[in-house]
Amino acid sequence: MENEIKNNALDLIGSSVDELFLAVPRILKYIKPKRNIDKATYEKQVDYYIDNGFVDNPTTFFSFPEKMPAYKVISQKPYKDGISQIISYPSNYKTRNPLIRDQFDSYTSNKTGYIIRWSHGDKNRKTVLCHHGFMLGDPGQARQMFKMRKLYSMGLDVALFIAPFHWRRTPGTKASRRLFLQPDNVVMTCECFGQSMWDLYSTFLILKDLGTDEIGLIGASLGGHNAALFICLTDIASFAAIMVPAVKFSYPFGPDSMKMRFHVDDDLKRKLDRVWEFHSPLNLSPKIPRDKILIVASRGDRLCPFQYVNELAEKWDIKNRYFLTGGHWLVFNNIRGQVWYNFLEQMGFTQPK
Repeated sequence: MENEIKNNALDLIGSSVDELFLAVPRILKYIKPKRNIDKATYEKQVDYYIDNGFVDNPTTFFSFPEKMPAYKVISQKPYKDGISQIISYPSNYKTRNPLIRDQFDSYTSNKTGYIIRWSHGDKNRKTVLCHHGFMLGDPGQARQMFKMRKLYSMGLDVALFIAPFHWRRTPGTKASRRLFLQPDNVVMTCECFGQSMWDLYSTFLILKDLGTDEIGLIGASLGGHNAALFICLTDIASFAAIMVPAVKFSYPFGPDSMKMRFHVDDDLKRKLDRVWEFHSPLNLSPKIPRDKILIVASRGDRLCPFQYVNELAEKWDIKNRYFLTGGHWLVFNNIRGQVWYNFLEQMGFTQPK
């Protein structure tokens, strides 16, 4: 009982730190200029996903490339006993919604995908592919977050997937880093998820062409959401480690967190919620064995609410689940590293102790 009270208090402290980050969208709700779009136009864009059956059958929305895209190494330098590379490839994703295709495709920098790779330089090396969080696509940040140096020293090759509208894929301004998640533009966000799945699959094909057959996927926050979604659409990943994942975006970053120029009535609100949530992994089931899935979350998480992560772990019947004390950023019993490295060993990606 005493431990439970203590843990609840620590969860509350962790949540309070998350609240500082949540203050930003609350402030933007009142100071950000409202989108210059009328209700009829926006509702028509939203209806596209409903009328075409994507909301009722999410798998029909997503698509994968039939063949590997042409890629090139645009930068290479020594790294420890191997090499560090930046690889570029064309994102040949076709925007599904024709009503916003011109807008989405106008961001030319987003049409090029990137992979950062730390390789020992030989073939058949097991690889961990990392997916960063929202607005955290800078390779320097990701290198620290995923402990690239340690993974490399364990004999693994490591790669970083750059999500749409992150790092070099942004149009250039700091504000453009928020283009992936837009509470007042749910259709744009839908296409970002569609492109993420397309490009993530392209990344797997490229890494396989570079000589690795076993590729495990780890994602955190937004990356955790995309990793969970990805393994529901394909079994190409050797495993998936889903860390503090965003499972549903209706809270805290859904349509309610942003004001529109027009009144959002109950009917439109229901539509927005359905379209905002149809890509949630809660609506799908994994295609890889459940014992190859790891879920780690924090009970006090307010950015990626714990209740949805717990619901996902229950629905998928995941045995490899670990729930921490604290919030999204501030964690007190931070055993993520220990759990993650044990999982790698369990998956046969490291030498037994």
